[in-house]
Amino acid sequence: MKRTNQISLRLIFYYMLAIALTVTACKKGDTGPQGEKGDKGEKGDKGDKGDKGETGSANVQYSPWLDLAFAQDATSGVFFTQITEPKVTDNLLSNGEIKVYINFGTAANKVITPLPFREGNAQITPFYAVGTIELDANVNASTGTDQATGAKFRQYRYILIPGGATVRMGKQVDWNNYEEVKAYLGLKD
Repeated sequence: MKRTNQISLRLIFYYMLAIALTVTACKKGDTGPQGEKGDKGEKGDKGDKGDKGETGSANVQYSPWLDLAFAQDATSGVFFTQITEPKVTDNLLSNGEIKVYINFGTAANKVITPLPFREGNAQITPFYAVGTIELDANVNASTGTDQATGAKFRQYRYILIPGGATVRMGKQVDWNNYEEVKAYLGLKD
């Protein structure tokens, strides 16, 4: 048993010595100089091709809030206005979407609804042709200004959505809810 104790004591001594040397052998000092730059390594293998991502809404375009003046057609009595927009192309008309919204409120107190709009006897309907967005109404739907505050009301905005954009068939968006459309497309007022 004496021999076993001597071996155990010896092992403990060597372990303690190893730990002491490890701890005291390293000292903190100045960092040495930067080593020479190594040779450039060989080019690695090409990785696997990733899955095709969904088309985003980057190509979606929108107008600022527009002040529009409607004129009355002398023959029909219909009020109308036209917005010249070169991005309304035959391809957009055939494969994309155009959304038009009216803000019946002001910039500070928005009351936004999509067109076509029908309430009581009033109606505003959009029509589209290459290069043009036309709005027809049976009332004068021109942008107005509140005389007391100077705030504009009845302003219009349109959104052009190309045919390849996933906003048409992707996540369900309630296009009649302007706040949802604004959040989904990241529109700025």
